Amino acid sequence: MPFLNGKSIGMIFTPWHIRLFKRLTFLLVPYTLLRIGFCFYHYNIYKEFSAEELFYSFFLGLRFDFAAICLLNVAIVLLALIPSGHQRFLVGERVVFTFVNSLGFVMTLNDYELYLFMGKRLSSDIFAVTGDIFQQLPQVALYYWYFPFVTIALGLSVYFIDKSLIKLRASILSWTQLWIGGVLTVGLVFIGIRGGFQNKSINVQSAFVQGKNELGHLVLNSPYHFFRTFKSKRIDRIRFFSKDEDAKKLLLESRSFTSRFKAPGMFNVVLLILESFSQEYVENGYAPFLSSLTKKSLYFDRHLANGRRSIEVLPSVLCGLPSLIDDPISKSPFSGNRFTCFPKILKDAGYQNFFFHGGSRGTMGFEAYTLSNGFDRYFSREDYPGHDDYDGHWGIYDGPYLKFVADKISDMKKPFLAGVFTLSSHQPYSVPANFQGRFPKGTLEIHESIGYTDFALKEFFARVEGQPWFKETIFVITADHTQKRETKKFKNMVGAFRVPLLIYAPGLNLSKVDKVTQHSDIPATILDMLGLDIGNLPLVGGSVFSQDQGMALNFSDGRSYFIIRGTEVQKIDKSGTGETYYLNWSSGELRSVQNSDLSLVKASTQYFINGLLDNNLSP
Repeated sequence: MPFLNGKSIGMIFTPWHIRLFKRLTFLLVPYTLLRIGFCFYHYNIYKEFSAEELFYSFFLGLRFDFAAICLLNVAIVLLALIPSGHQRFLVGERVVFTFVNSLGFVMTLNDYELYLFMGKRLSSDIFAVTGDIFQQLPQVALYYWYFPFVTIALGLSVYFIDKSLIKLRASILSWTQLWIGGVLTVGLVFIGIRGGFQNKSINVQSAFVQGKNELGHLVLNSPYHFFRTFKSKRIDRIRFFSKDEDAKKLLLESRSFTSRFKAPGMFNVVLLILESFSQEYVENGYAPFLSSLTKKSLYFDRHLANGRRSIEVLPSVLCGLPSLIDDPISKSPFSGNRFTCFPKILKDAGYQNFFFHGGSRGTMGFEAYTLSNGFDRYFSREDYPGHDDYDGHWGIYDGPYLKFVADKISDMKKPFLAGVFTLSSHQPYSVPANFQGRFPKGTLEIHESIGYTDFALKEFFARVEGQPWFKETIFVITADHTQKRETKKFKNMVGAFRVPLLIYAPGLNLSKVDKVTQHSDIPATILDMLGLDIGNLPLVGGSVFSQDQGMALNFSDGRSYFIIRGTEVQKIDKSGTGETYYLNWSSGELRSVQNSDLSLVKASTQYFINGLLDNNLSP
């Protein structure tokens, strides 16, 4: 049967499919021009970067442009599966094509100016930040009158270029082309949306691999950022206090930022994050080496993780960001916000920073997050020599991988920061065959793997303690979150977050500190010990050496926030209603207290949530 267009590729794709590919590829041109415009519009920002850095940002941006183009043109993709040559159909299709892509141009041009106010690309939280946006549209459009003209010009250009250059010619189609070509076309577009064939789809954080926030926003484009954040739940502003400054003032008064300790020189730092190590396992004897290490370390047994998932730990321990929203910070609309993260500060101070995780590259976005926040290189399962030590599920067993890490650390340039994340104590709690039966199985299925990872940790320290850099290194050891719990003491709101924190510095004399701590205190603590400025970290965290009683802030069950200070627990729901409890740390008992004071948890929550919305958490 006769249709429009010429030859098909390999007799698989129809002329409609080929025209679709030409259209989507052509759209890279206006998006590249818009990125050039964004760069020049913000010349005062991007003049500080080298030509090589800017060129690489443009190169990386092509991937995000094509993903955005595929997302915007889903309707056009579906229409391309209909081999109609009717003139009205073709005109209607071209009008839809022009309209949806003009929307993408509007979003991008909008960010030329909005970026100056928000410090990030357009995201779905724009509606929470500017509740009266629709009332303001007329005056905004009048003030920035030239943006609509540029949009119209680009839209008309797309329409007429598409009409004149991307045409259909007569052809005979087969059902093979219609079905196989259609399936392959949809598959290729899907690959374009996810950014390639890698294990995990690209995300907003993937744009920040150059480690500089401004370059990450140059890599991104506005439609992609908007669509990737649109699925996130809307977050409303909190108004427990009439002014955000009042909340911030109360928070400043509740914490001390005066240090009591500083290391004599630029010590190396090794940050060890243990998978699923609840404080319960340490106290109940399933981690004997870690327990022995507490005796020669600064040990905090009233320490809380700031989240319940592995993906939430890095924002906390690297950037001082507790998990107070439904989505992980790294996957939220706020992933492009300006945050101060201690690895970046160390990098600027001359440190070489490596991060190690034995899982597959792309797992939970760890690689993108670490590279975008101050680490020079990320080592994954794929970088480990050989495959015999693969556990068949997540990655390389902790024993051999920690030996690999120890050897790599010894080759690092001093001073250095090494981040290490273990994995063997993750479900399904796999233990190598030659180690099965060597560790107590306990009463929970995780217990044996806890014993194995603890043994691997012992072997790691045995391997590094003879190295010349050992006594000039600060080891910070904690866990990402808790896991299965059985003791009454830990089976409550607070116990669900309790993990150990150890600061082991064999070359330093650390005085005992007894206080409540949290993951978000780790960045300030490390900077404090190294004598570096902590002033731009979020105010919800502080150095463990500061002269206050410490605190921990958490989002307990997706509906309520609580803060712990000493033996006091303040808990509120999202409306601000709540109560205060007395916490018995020894038994885990929580007892309601009359005359509740909820001001600290309200101030902390308002400061943090509104700070995310306004992109000003760095004081």
